Amino acid sequence: MIVMKFGGSSVESASAIERVAGIVKGHLGAKPVVVVSAIGKTTDRLLHIAAFAAQGDGISAWRKLLALQADHLQIAAKLKLTLDREIEDLFAELRGTVLEIASLHSISPELWDATVSFGERLSSVMVAAALQKAGVPAAHMDARKLIVTDGNHTHAAPMTVETNAKIRRAIPCVDRSLVPVLGGFIAATEDGTPTTLGRGGSDFTAAIVGAAIGADEIQIWTDVDGMLTCDPRVHEGGLCLESISYEEAEQMARLGAKVLHPETVLPARKQRIPVTIRNSRNPGHPGTTIQATARGSEGAVKSIPCDRASGTVSVVGSGVEQQAERAATALRQAGLLAAVTQTSRLAVRFQVGEGCLAQAVSALHSEFFTKRPTSVRTAGPVPQLQYSAAS
Repeated sequence: MIVMKFGGSSVESASAIERVAGIVKGHLGAKPVVVVSAIGKTTDRLLHIAAFAAQGDGISAWRKLLALQADHLQIAAKLKLTLDREIEDLFAELRGTVLEIASLHSISPELWDATVSFGERLSSVMVAAALQKAGVPAAHMDARKLIVTDGNHTHAAPMTVETNAKIRRAIPCVDRSLVPVLGGFIAATEDGTPTTLGRGGSDFTAAIVGAAIGADEIQIWTDVDGMLTCDPRVHEGGLCLESISYEEAEQMARLGAKVLHPETVLPARKQRIPVTIRNSRNPGHPGTTIQATARGSEGAVKSIPCDRASGTVSVVGSGVEQQAERAATALRQAGLLAAVTQTSRLAVRFQVGEGCLAQAVSALHSEFFTKRPTSVRTAGPVPQLQYSAAS
């Protein structure tokens, strides 16, 4: 079995969901379990609705809620799904939650979780129906009845023993010819109170499910070809990594790389399940494989993640502490004042300030990576090249 997780950008529209159906259809032989995020920016929109309600601006809250409902109904209509009743029932429940927030004039952690849970509850119902419409035998499953967490609302921790027991009982019980579809990010306490796994937690859900069923692979489908050597929003010269280790991926995520939730790697690493990052808009690209060991010499820089909030840039790779002085020199030569804030076997981190991130990433990328177009994995407008890491 494999787990296939599709992020918000992969299910943002009717055409995107049709694309997902085609991808899942191509993997039926591997017995997939599908995990989906909320559609597009639904989570942010739900939080805006809750914020207006808490501030006493009921008119704005209602307008945004109706607009969100209309968008979901429109996507369902374009997909020719008969889901009006299911969608309207979920929005009726959401309206009750919003009214409760309005009456309290505040958003408690419990109500925060209850509000944002509707994104994945809606998307999982819609994607399951779209798969069925496309000829994929799919069965919707409520993640809140599978993922058991503690009561730390907005960033709950899964209770591994209880969660594994529920997943192992539920998923094998689904007819072997059916594809289970569940929402990521959402969970519940033992008494059934809704919780969430933290922003970006759908990746974590995929890893939890994958570890519980002993999956052969966990696939994270997003809108980039894989893990890149740098953030393309900061520096456009990033290259797609062929493979990285669990340790390197975890370090990259914690230091600012946005492709993967930081906690995703942990369940997969314990079970030694490979995680692949794939592009739903370019499904022919093999992506990046995260596994126990990766290609590349000890001390090679694999990635240059950055964090806007802290104004830091890092070089990441196994044994990368050997490159600390070289990285510092590259930053100095670029005219930047950089202070080392972390040095370890896996990462060297520099404080450069938010306004200097692009310049810092560019300098470090130029220093440590040289493009060698040994193969072009294409289909998208910008070909992704394999890279050689300077060691």
